[in-house]
Amino acid sequence: MTPAAAHACSSLSRRTVTMPIDPIVRAVDDDRRFLEALARNLRVSGLAVVTYPSARAFLDDFDPGQPGCLLTDLRMPDMDGLKLQRTMRERRMYLPILFVTGHGDVAAAVDALKAGAFDFLEKPIREKRLLDSVAQALEQDARNRELYREKAVVTERYACLSPRERQVLQLVVSDLSNKEVARQLRISPRTVEHHRDRVMLKMQAHSLTELITMAVLCGAHELHL
Repeated sequence: MTPAAAHACSSLSRRTVTMPIDPIVRAVDDDRRFLEALARNLRVSGLAVVTYPSARAFLDDFDPGQPGCLLTDLRMPDMDGLKLQRTMRERRMYLPILFVTGHGDVAAAVDALKAGAFDFLEKPIREKRLLDSVAQALEQDARNRELYREKAVVTERYACLSPRERQVLQLVVSDLSNKEVARQLRISPRTVEHHRDRVMLKMQAHSLTELITMAVLCGAHELHL
């Protein structure tokens, strides 16, 4: 195990609990009056909102650690909504995107949705439709972030396994018995059982089902021996 991996393993038990961060709705539109009205409606509903007059202003201010969602106009000068979406994907800026347009551009809407847009809202937007969509986007972002945190923790635990323990894990989650794992690795079933117990302990898994879930999260189930 490398010194970095050893340090990561020793730090797992010393993690501090971080306080949850309230989500922020980011809104991008070159129409100042629409942007102000949109922000006012969201704030009245108790949501925190930050507005930007352009896509580039949003990109310059983006904080990946801040949960929330993005509302952006589809058609804007300089950088339109679709280009902003592509740029965010290229920069690995993951945030649910809700597109807003007054042009009824069906083709662009289809392109945006195919590229992973969360929703597509046409001006004038009904207040309930807006609030419902934003609430669902914030819930999706919260789920995504929780999954990312779980994946990071599980990946860190996986890095603490020895090469042999990783082999045992991959075979065990493939639904092989201890005898079958032993036969493939040319070791005794008792040794497999020992490694399996160590894997369960290091991964902090309480059942085989939980171990399989962890293997899927960190991609260990797809690795080739």
